Amino acid sequence: MHGQCPIGVDSLCYYQRALSCGKKPNEKYKGLSNEVLNTIKATYLELCTKELLTKCLHGKTQNSSECLNGVIWQRVPKEDFVCLKILKSGALNAGIQFNDGYKGFVEISKKT
Repeated sequence: MHGQCPIGVDSLCYYQRALSCGKKPNEKYKGLSNEVLNTIKATYLELCTKELLTKCLHGKTQNSSECLNGVIWQRVPKEDFVCLKILKSGALNAGIQFNDGYKGFVEISKKT
């Protein structure tokens, strides 16, 4: 298991850290049994595919169609700098759509 950990004295892995210092690593715990490892290995490998991991790049891991943040970021992308007035307008616009759908815009236009 430690073969996939970073090597060196600064590694977060206690095992690799000990090896790089010339010491024998202490056995903290026995780890998962082979039965458990064999059960979860297929799922683990599936989650580690390059295709799936590329979808998580740049912190864009939200389900944008189901959360308020996603609706806001559609109108006012995080990557673009905007003034406070534009940001507030985008957030209010997103809140209306998130709560009431496009029907909310129709109701507001009737009132004005």
